[in-house]
Amino acid sequence: MKKVLLIGLPNVGKSTIFNRLVNNKVTISHYPGTVVEVKRGDLKVEGQRVEIIDTPGVYNLFSNTDNEKVTRTILIDETPDLVIQVSDAKNLERSLVLTSLLAELAVPLVLVVNMNDEAAQKGIEVKRHTLEEMLGTAVIETIASEGVGIASVVSALSKARKVSYPSRLALVLAKAVDNLTGLMADNTYPEWKKRALALFSLADEKETSRWAQRTSGIQENKNALHIIEAARNSFYQTFDLIVYRVNSAWAEGLCSKSVHVTPVTTTPLLDRIGDLALAPVAGALIFFILLAALYFIIGKFAAGFLVDFLVNDVFAGAVTPHLNKIVAMIPSQFIRDMIAGEYGLYNMAVIPAFGLVLPVIVVFFFTFGFVEDSSYFSRLSILLDRPFRKIGLNGKAVLPIVLGFSCVTMATISTRVLDSKRERFIAIFLLSLGVPCSAKLSLILVVLAQVSFAAFLTVFGVVFALTIISGFILSKLMPAESSHFIMEISPIRIPSLRNVLTKTSYRSLLFIREALPLFVISAMGLFVMEKIGLLALVEDLAVPVVGGFLGLPPQFAESLIMGFIRGEAGIAVLKKLVDSGVMDHLQIVVAMIVTILFIPCVTNFLLIIKEQGSKKAFTIIFSVTACAIIAGGLFNYIFRLNNFHF
Repeated sequence: MKKVLLIGLPNVGKSTIFNRLVNNKVTISHYPGTVVEVKRGDLKVEGQRVEIIDTPGVYNLFSNTDNEKVTRTILIDETPDLVIQVSDAKNLERSLVLTSLLAELAVPLVLVVNMNDEAAQKGIEVKRHTLEEMLGTAVIETIASEGVGIASVVSALSKARKVSYPSRLALVLAKAVDNLTGLMADNTYPEWKKRALALFSLADEKETSRWAQRTSGIQENKNALHIIEAARNSFYQTFDLIVYRVNSAWAEGLCSKSVHVTPVTTTPLLDRIGDLALAPVAGALIFFILLAALYFIIGKFAAGFLVDFLVNDVFAGAVTPHLNKIVAMIPSQFIRDMIAGEYGLYNMAVIPAFGLVLPVIVVFFFTFGFVEDSSYFSRLSILLDRPFRKIGLNGKAVLPIVLGFSCVTMATISTRVLDSKRERFIAIFLLSLGVPCSAKLSLILVVLAQVSFAAFLTVFGVVFALTIISGFILSKLMPAESSHFIMEISPIRIPSLRNVLTKTSYRSLLFIREALPLFVISAMGLFVMEKIGLLALVEDLAVPVVGGFLGLPPQFAESLIMGFIRGEAGIAVLKKLVDSGVMDHLQIVVAMIVTILFIPCVTNFLLIIKEQGSKKAFTIIFSVTACAIIAGGLFNYIFRLNNFHF
């Protein structure tokens, strides 16, 4: 089976091309000893099976960060037949520095120049044929988001060749590489792999050099060690810096001949909006306008109109009467209760999943995908970089936080993009504390839509304030130097309706596939607990805290229990309490504060253990739970003492 490696700088569209190429099931694995994900998938070309491996984004292959280490190891261990380097047409010179390194390794290579539509908006034109002639290998232009050029990439899989690249290394270093390669003569590795290991053996990064020497089998060869030492002592500069400068000079020369820039004399409307989104005042205004729009689209239209139509007109008006007639024919009272009773599958699983959550989820995913495809989030990251630093994070953390409103579990995984363990811990803590996932958020909006806009502002104002305060405290308890923040800014664009609909349908189907079984399990759990009297016992035990300190009905304990199994299942129980009229508006607001701040679902809890270790995970869970209960109790007393009404 042929192996193809996708390599490229971060944010050049590599994963989009991977998704376009792969037509079979994708497998995702964590590389041992790191938090880096590696995706693999298959493609058939002319009847031959080709494995595509998507590596993490890298700037070079000499340093020892997780991304570089994983990509370098896969390149050597997998021995690919071809490397496809994905580059960004807007910033081609940066990518060509990496191309130069791959050419120095003499690996079979195809260069994909992606995002040509965005480059054209900036007046940038890549002369593909000129670049192809200078490199001596295939150069393919693509717009991966629209599928343009993907067929050419597939065709090029069988036409790859080594880059025409006479080594630019100084004679001393070039001779050292050749001599080290010669010492691997007995090795069965292909020539490019021996050359790569020779180069990595000369690296100044000790871990990289030791790994390369060990892999090539020259770690105990005295001649090899002498060659490496002599080569390093030949220059006052480090080997890595020498290689980088050589590659940079070569990349600059290539760009000067193959990239033509036409000054853009007019600023299009979208570019103007993109510029305003980066300005502090205008950017903040755009952000709040977006939040208001999301509230009315998701909170009013989806959580109000759509949910009311499905629950009252479809389920209550059409489905329930017919279901009751069918269930009434079942002789067993136990079975009848299990299907359509107060804690039955129909009332606790079917209606919450399809009547309450799904309509809001679909609208949320559509609007989220629309904003995501517009390239707004990169601007939001830059806009929020400074305030995020006050809570121990930087602009990179916007991605996990925003993703948390889709799925907190996936957001927890995405904290791996953050540079330090400290930042990952703070981000995971804040996600667990104050960011409800889309399914949970959908039901929260459904409930709050029955109260008032003041209730909405109070609940999310309290949660936001507590989240910011917690982040500030953590940043002071865990002091460290701020990490660097570099973000590629893509131009604002009108999202592709096809792409947004594809993402929406995929995410919605994934939600149904994952959530529906848990709704059923939660409903069955509540049903069994109610039948054996355990539910009443839990409520009695919870009275001092739930009924006393929080001022809520004892049945609220059911919501917290089910919320740990699945967040939205817990709020479905809460919605049932609200509909039954046992809670007034003030109690609903307190319940919502506690519910949002309460511990995440068990799936996310297990992932936190995996990401942070059991000690830190239990610290997060204990702190978040304590914060939820204390905050709920305090605001219960504050609201009642000041005679607040919602």
